[in-house]
Amino acid sequence: MPDQKKTLSIFSFSDVQLRFLKYCMGFFIPLIIVYAILEILVLNIPINYKVFGNYLNKHAPEIEVMALGSSQMKCGFNPALSDESAINLASTSQHHNEDFQILKGTINRIPNLKTVIIEVSYNHLELPHHPKDYWKNSVYLKYYEVNAFERPTWAKDKLIYLANARFYSHKLMDHYFYKTDKSQLNEYGFDTNNYEGAFKKLNYDETKIAEHKFKIITREDLTIFKNNTAYLYKMMDFMKEKNLNVIICTAPLYKTYLNKRNPNIVRRRDSVLSEILKKYKNVTILDKETDTLQFTAKDFLNENHLNPDGAKKFTALVNRKLDSLH
Repeated sequence: MPDQKKTLSIFSFSDVQLRFLKYCMGFFIPLIIVYAILEILVLNIPINYKVFGNYLNKHAPEIEVMALGSSQMKCGFNPALSDESAINLASTSQHHNEDFQILKGTINRIPNLKTVIIEVSYNHLELPHHPKDYWKNSVYLKYYEVNAFERPTWAKDKLIYLANARFYSHKLMDHYFYKTDKSQLNEYGFDTNNYEGAFKKLNYDETKIAEHKFKIITREDLTIFKNNTAYLYKMMDFMKEKNLNVIICTAPLYKTYLNKRNPNIVRRRDSVLSEILKKYKNVTILDKETDTLQFTAKDFLNENHLNPDGAKKFTALVNRKLDSLH
């Protein structure tokens, strides 16, 4: 019987097999080295998720207010101006299923959490949730220690560059080469220099803004609406069970955006909010979506996002709502 050790030894390979093995090593080892370098470079970019995670780790026992939502909430609520110790974990394109995973994944680390601010914007209830393999789940796992994959995680799940190579390649170029990133993140991860948008380019001229083209979703989807509404009630039940106050926000929109909204989507959304307000005594609503008196063109980044000046006004309104809860 042949010696098994010799049979399995690399020396038992044929010349062709050895050449193939060397070729594979010569191909993959440089790729691994390049990827490792890219991962290290990405991890050293001062992106807001990293700042969020650091603040959460350092100040979790002090936090009383948590804000969740999409880019509208990310741009609209500045925790540095909050009357109560707060954290804003909203991010671009973040939906309710990510919000809920973040809340459930961090609540045990925040013993003094009293209030959760969530966003239910214009078409929030008719946009599909992201799938369980959404790339930001790696971000939540890496920086927040939140498993939003809803499965056991692997080591690769924490690899940030691999999660969305295209997105982070742009970030790398902007930060290290072009130097175009003008973000100035405060200790809470809020960008205090977030003014570079369509309205600034138009010099806040309302005549030019009225002619400016922008994207708005007007497509209706009753199936998604039913699913998302049921999910929102599930979130409400959880927060009620945890004795948390809930502030549901509709962030300000510029008047040209307001005029383009699909009234059926607005009606359905508003009907859900009315029912939630009746059912849950721990819920209050801060409806500023149509406030065109306090919020003018100079408060906006573009048609549906506030700039830091607008965030100052909106955060002050959140403070008033927080005061009313006591």
